[in-house]
Amino acid sequence: MKLRLGALSLFLTLAIAFAGDGIPARGSADDYPAHQVSGKMAIGAAYVTPAQVKKLFGEDLEKRGYVVFEVGMFPIGDDQSEVSPDAFKLKGKDGTIRRAATPHMVASDVGQTPRSPDAGIPGKVNVQTAETVGYGTGPYGRSGVYTASTVAVSNYPPPQSAPPVRAGRNDQLEQQVEEKSLPDTTTKRAVAGYVFFPKPAGDKHAEYELLYFTQDGQVSLKLTH
Repeated sequence: MKLRLGALSLFLTLAIAFAGDGIPARGSADDYPAHQVSGKMAIGAAYVTPAQVKKLFGEDLEKRGYVVFEVGMFPIGDDQSEVSPDAFKLKGKDGTIRRAATPHMVASDVGQTPRSPDAGIPGKVNVQTAETVGYGTGPYGRSGVYTASTVAVSNYPPPQSAPPVRAGRNDQLEQQVEEKSLPDTTTKRAVAGYVFFPKPAGDKHAEYELLYFTQDGQVSLKLTH
């Protein structure tokens, strides 16, 4: 029994350590480009550019279909306040609303490398004929010159080998995203972190609307890039 409790305690400790604490919050919600107050929570948000994302995580996540936002949560008063990435939704210019992606989803999509559509498909058939000339000795001591023909059939150009398929998940990236994500916690102090969303359809200068849902209602944070 003590062994089981010890193992459970170790598991919980590792889980908490892996969850991370997000990133340092800015001075106040007003220090973010978009900010609002909902009940006893002040919220600030900023769009993170692809260049900044690549510097943070080593990957251009926008090319992989994700947009990233920095979010700061500032409880007002001394009461405990709930914080969760799941409370956020993203409304794109196309009107669709998307849920926040988990670190596992982001890492899994980045870890996938699509195969080339032409990989493994034979090229044109090439027929080559080769003539051989030689000198040989036949029956009864007769000698002379002989010729022989060989035909070779091959794919030309040769089919390219399929690109290697990477693992279905980037473990290092998943840990980095997990550690820097907005914490899922209950707290009295300011916390901050990144929230990841599947990229909405639209042009390069799309306007994003970050929605925050609480018991006190809905908050809208409009951001452009």
